[in-house]
Amino acid sequence: MGLPEQTPDPSSRNASVRLLGQGESYTAWRLDTDGSPSLVIRVTRRAPEDLPRPISQEFAALPLLPDGIGPSAVLLEQARDNPLGSPYMVCGYVSGRVLQPAQWNDGLLAAHARQMSRLHARGFDRCGSVGALADEQDTHLSLTRMFTTGLTWWSETFPHVVDDPEVSRLLPRVEAFVAAAEPAFRRLERFTLIHGDLVVPNILVDDTGTPRYVDWEWAEIGDPAQDLAYIGGYVPAPPWYLPLDRTRIRRLLETYLQHAPDTCDETPESLAARRDAWEVYERFFSSLHFRTRRNSPEDLQAGLYTRAVAQLTSGLHHRLTPS
Repeated sequence: MGLPEQTPDPSSRNASVRLLGQGESYTAWRLDTDGSPSLVIRVTRRAPEDLPRPISQEFAALPLLPDGIGPSAVLLEQARDNPLGSPYMVCGYVSGRVLQPAQWNDGLLAAHARQMSRLHARGFDRCGSVGALADEQDTHLSLTRMFTTGLTWWSETFPHVVDDPEVSRLLPRVEAFVAAAEPAFRRLERFTLIHGDLVVPNILVDDTGTPRYVDWEWAEIGDPAQDLAYIGGYVPAPPWYLPLDRTRIRRLLETYLQHAPDTCDETPESLAARRDAWEVYERFFSSLHFRTRRNSPEDLQAGLYTRAVAQLTSGLHHRLTPS
């Protein structure tokens, strides 16, 4: 599949390409060509079968985004035998920069809540993969079932991580917390397009203070409370998760609901119950993932993942200890 006519040719004399960043699944390059909008080329770093989600699923989510939320979809190349040597996608460039946790004041959190309410404006009566057939999606979301499925994968793939004494001590308390929230998920009937990984590094803030979202690898039709949980909360671990106390979380949820669609019958209490469960669920599995990254070159250089494991483990113990 060749580049469409409207896509700048990177071999053009007036084109420039520079590295934007590198994650575990993709390397992102910025392409600038005179007279055309900037583009981003996201090249896979893994074999297609080893990606956490198919590249086609992320690309399918981009056309569903409201204006000003994230990148536009330009081109998808799934074959390996192309000039770049790996599957890739081309999408619009999103301007802005990742802010440090201390820069996330109440005004920026409110802007983030408003953007999420726009992202979640369109409702769906089923949840699952973007673009999946109705019989491949579910009418209800069970976080308990997701937790069991995730834990089974970790136990089979990284048994030494799950058997870690720190994990073993946390596991029953995390499991009980998630199970206690299951009634709140049974009442959830309206699903939305969610980003699925709205941690701080995936949020770019422009000069006007407007947040926009990149890296849609985990996008799906799901629970909007999941997006609300990932920015931060009771279990922080900078640079990924902000420390937010009960008051700031309440303000975030109230601002979100003020701008949510009229058809949304959420209350701060119903949203908070699921948000809190998503936070514990996600931080627990993130702590497992970060354990696999300890002693990596990046960790040996700065101790980033070792520190994150300690922060998440301590934060979860504190969060799950009855007051």
